[in-house]
Amino acid sequence: MVVNHVGLLSGRAFCWWSLAWLMSLNAAWAQCSPGAIICETFGAGTRGALPQGQTNFSYKPIACPDDGEYNVMDTIAASCHGDAWHHVPEDHTPNDVRGNMFVVNASYQPSEFYSQKASGLCPGVTYEFSLWVLNINKVLEPGACDGYNLRNPIIAMRVEQTDGTLIKEVVQPAIPRTTAPVWVQLTMQFVIQTNTNDIVVKLINKGLGGCGNDLAIDDIGFRPVHPDLSIQFVGAPVSETTVCTNTSLPLTVGTATGYPNPVYLWQQSLDTINWTTAPGSGQATYTINPVRAGKTYYRLRNAQPINADAIGRSQCSTESNVLIVNGRPDAPFTLGDDLVLCEGASQTVQVPANLPAGTTYVWSNQTSTQQLRIDTPGSYWLETNLNGCLYRDTIEVVTQNCRLEDVFVPDAFSPNNDSINDELVVLHPGNFSRYAFRVYDRWGSLIFVSHQPDIYWNGTYKNQPCLEGIYAWTIDYTVLDTLNQERHVTRSGRVVLVR
Repeated sequence: MVVNHVGLLSGRAFCWWSLAWLMSLNAAWAQCSPGAIICETFGAGTRGALPQGQTNFSYKPIACPDDGEYNVMDTIAASCHGDAWHHVPEDHTPNDVRGNMFVVNASYQPSEFYSQKASGLCPGVTYEFSLWVLNINKVLEPGACDGYNLRNPIIAMRVEQTDGTLIKEVVQPAIPRTTAPVWVQLTMQFVIQTNTNDIVVKLINKGLGGCGNDLAIDDIGFRPVHPDLSIQFVGAPVSETTVCTNTSLPLTVGTATGYPNPVYLWQQSLDTINWTTAPGSGQATYTINPVRAGKTYYRLRNAQPINADAIGRSQCSTESNVLIVNGRPDAPFTLGDDLVLCEGASQTVQVPANLPAGTTYVWSNQTSTQQLRIDTPGSYWLETNLNGCLYRDTIEVVTQNCRLEDVFVPDAFSPNNDSINDELVVLHPGNFSRYAFRVYDRWGSLIFVSHQPDIYWNGTYKNQPCLEGIYAWTIDYTVLDTLNQERHVTRSGRVVLVR
């Protein structure tokens, strides 16, 4: 039997051992259920006494312990107590080299003979307490022993709170004598109450000693029993699939749904050992988006709402099967930022350099040239294909009047009321968001100002015609381009007023 250690690590109790020692012993695995919180296998080779508090019996390192005594050993001799015991050459695990068992010679009165604590349990979860037991007494003819009454072990499996309050007790049927050694499994299940996190499991022999009632115990286990939970790819009843990277892949709960009305936690791993929370999980369905290159493993945990904060612990949540996603590489790239072209201009966009070998590509106009010439607004894309995996990048192209900053102010105008060139009209191809046009006489005095582009100077000052001659002007304005960005411009010049 392998050496075990009972304890908790990251919410998962486990049995551990020295692999080098195991290999040197050529030992078999102990028979403990997956996810066991308690896994007492009694080790292999020389063990010695059990830890203090695990039993009230007296340790005697002899082949044939007497009433009220025990030993931890790998073989039971047939010569014990007048040839009353079976010869048991190995413990419960077949071919377990020097694997030990807990050999107990019952005391005269019913008594507790084993006790162990389990900590950090979860409310509302069903737990299973189990062990393997062997009646080591042979089938004998009745003799002078307490009125010919040969006694057999009657074991009570008891679960208590740490203060001794009973949670549940199951008295198992008597373990019968047999003509050859027969291991029998005893189990019980119970639910931890909402206010109980630590419990004690106990074994009590209800029978009397003195005339039999001798037994061997092995592989004591204590584990949570969760409902089955399964996950699957949507529309594909397989456990492994290969898809292109940078695509999406939905996963969902399968036919086994786990706990009713649960909370969910999707997990991912690169090695099935180190698991992390999948981003955006928390529902009965989960979409991998995007699928990443290489092999990734996915699983689901769900738990009752009362254990939502402990859903990552194996004790508190049920765990699904594992799905494997193989991400086949594509050829990602970028065409760069969106483009703004001047009206009447053009620009070429190049196929990105250093695409993976074997990559083919096509432009939005269905050509496969090294570059694409763009001279009109619209959406343009390039799509790569690497072994059937597609990747596309799109840019938006807009055009604009690149001379939006320009204005045109005539060199002369003739305000003579002939309806021809009577006003100094400022021409501009775009729209002003701010505007100020000013006219000055030869001495620099301001004689006209307008803040509205459609109000022009008619050659007067204070409603009186101005003299012929040269006048100075300034214009200060802001325009918006096609990307709604402001551009501020200041201009100045001269105009000749002619009558």
